[in-house]
Amino acid sequence: MRMPTFRRFAAAGTPARLARPQGLPLLLLLPFMLLAVFVGLVGGLDSPPLVAIVGAAVLSLLLLFVLPLHGMFWCLFILTFVIQGSAVYFLRLRPAAWLAFGLAILFFCRALLDLVVQRQHSLRARPGDGSSVVLAAALFVLIFILSLLFNRVPKAQIFSAFKAMLPMFSVLFALYWFRWKENHLEASWRLLFWVTALQLPVVLYQHFFVATSTTFDSIVGTFGGNQGGGGNSAMLVLFSVLAAGYAGARWQAGQMSGRAFGGMLLLAVAIILLGEVKAAFVWLPLVLAWVLRRKVLRSLGAFLGFGLLVLAFVGTTYTVYEQLYWGKNLQAARNVAEKLDRSGGYFFDPNQINYRTGEISRAASLALWARDPQATTPSRLVGYGPGASKPSGLLGAGQVAKRYQPLHLDATALAVLLWDEGVLGAVVYASMLLFSLLAAGRYVRRGEGTAAQRALADTCVAAMLLFLIMLVYNRSLMDEPTAQLLLMMCMGTVVQLCRYGRKAER
Repeated sequence: MRMPTFRRFAAAGTPARLARPQGLPLLLLLPFMLLAVFVGLVGGLDSPPLVAIVGAAVLSLLLLFVLPLHGMFWCLFILTFVIQGSAVYFLRLRPAAWLAFGLAILFFCRALLDLVVQRQHSLRARPGDGSSVVLAAALFVLIFILSLLFNRVPKAQIFSAFKAMLPMFSVLFALYWFRWKENHLEASWRLLFWVTALQLPVVLYQHFFVATSTTFDSIVGTFGGNQGGGGNSAMLVLFSVLAAGYAGARWQAGQMSGRAFGGMLLLAVAIILLGEVKAAFVWLPLVLAWVLRRKVLRSLGAFLGFGLLVLAFVGTTYTVYEQLYWGKNLQAARNVAEKLDRSGGYFFDPNQINYRTGEISRAASLALWARDPQATTPSRLVGYGPGASKPSGLLGAGQVAKRYQPLHLDATALAVLLWDEGVLGAVVYASMLLFSLLAAGRYVRRGEGTAAQRALADTCVAAMLLFLIMLVYNRSLMDEPTAQLLLMMCMGTVVQLCRYGRKAER
């Protein structure tokens, strides 16, 4: 398409006449007209959910050619953390979660196009720690494919497993191959603040008008779930904790005022108190202790003051949780041991299995894999195939999940990795997270980059610690677009800083 231009001046001092603006060629308009007709035909079916899904898919396809790569990432961010979760929770459109994975695939296609057209971007990178992260990611994808081929996974299961696991790797790919402008990368991270601020009115509504005494996990913000059965409350709290951690890192680096950091911290604490996620007792103090370590360790008074704040947070959170959520269960306990078990101690019980509801504890999910009577050496190494442990879904249950029905074998991400991709897949996936943690730690220790870049690296160190904990906390990293996008954003930022960040400023 030729853009309208002005004619050159015919002579000095003589103004040029404006050229006639040339419209879009008919050949380029034809596909847009066909898309419009297609959306119109779908609208005639009188199905609002179908119209919304098809319209979003068409809009996403147009974004592939209109927006730059960082603009597409911002759209993917908003779609994943705000739109798709809200559609699943409030409109009960379960297929809306597929929109995030679909846009991630289009994002990957756009990155490939840019890679072909702008190959010089990869030539300006310097060798660094980021290569080990991407190498581990590529090795995991290879093991994923080998497990598919070795186990001869059914086509429907292949499609479901691919959709659930791989699309968000496109974010890591884009941040590895292309140099992003510093302001674009910072703007991407500042979106955490805006999305976290949006959560407060949503969780207040969910707490007072949706949640009941039996569905604690119904408070999920815009992260998706079921109003009756709960959802991604853990990801809501994890996201808010990282937003508060990034605010603290920026404050320590002189990039944010203390008042703004305090406001973001109070916002995160309010979401934690309403969200009822036990891991928050560890997550928030751990993140703040890391990003504020220079201020905390500056003097004995600062250290003691931080310790008192942590104790106040833990005490307040426990009191609120006991009054709002745990009261009846804890009162029924006969001794301290039962109270600890009912408030979270069942996490470590390898025999905590409910054959009526199918629920199992985190430790039991690993114990079942270790005791599998049909295990062989190949199945231990590469698993039973991606999707084998999935108990249900739009395309049915996996092979191992059918054998153990009605138990939910996918209680943790580590259990899913062991069942589906075996020991090799689990080790490589965990090493991918560990390499990111070590690379970010070395970047921070060397003092490289600008103050804003060091704040990003500090936040990524804390984030990778939390994601390593998430491997044994729940299964979100295996099938939730919110968890996967946040993980790949953190890993990609580490790779971006190592390959393209500025040298140390002295």
